[in-house]
Amino acid sequence: MKTIFWTALDIAWSDGSMSKKGALIIEKLHDAMGLKSSLREEIEDNFASMVLEERTERGEGTGDVELKSWVDGIISDLESEELESQIICLGSKAVKKGLSKEKWIFGINFTEEFNQSNTFAEGVWMENDSNIEFEEYLSILQPLENELNSK
Repeated sequence: MKTIFWTALDIAWSDGSMSKKGALIIEKLHDAMGLKSSLREEIEDNFASMVLEERTERGEGTGDVELKSWVDGIISDLESEELESQIICLGSKAVKKGLSKEKWIFGINFTEEFNQSNTFAEGVWMENDSNIEFEEYLSILQPLENELNSK
């Protein structure tokens, strides 16, 4: 599952190496997300075995420029006042469309990385219907929106 932290690792290692600056940016993202150390370790182990073990090229860690720009956008989204209401809205809309077990698990796992899995669950299980609609979702939520809208 390609989540936020996985994507950051992918960008940081894009040329086969991670620079010191890239590692510091990854730490900054980790802190901003409030990512649990055990979950981070699991993601990094999976990334290493699924991506890095098969790479033969070794670059100079040039992914840090793109990574900084991408992480700054993600951190801005994490600080947005609309984050929780957008997650609730996505959960509610998913139920109305017919939420499968697989999509439920994806939503919970995806939002768990940045401590919003309870918010997603609230959107799925809430009894009062939210009338809030969003034309566009924060970029951090695009993968979740795409998955929930796929067939």
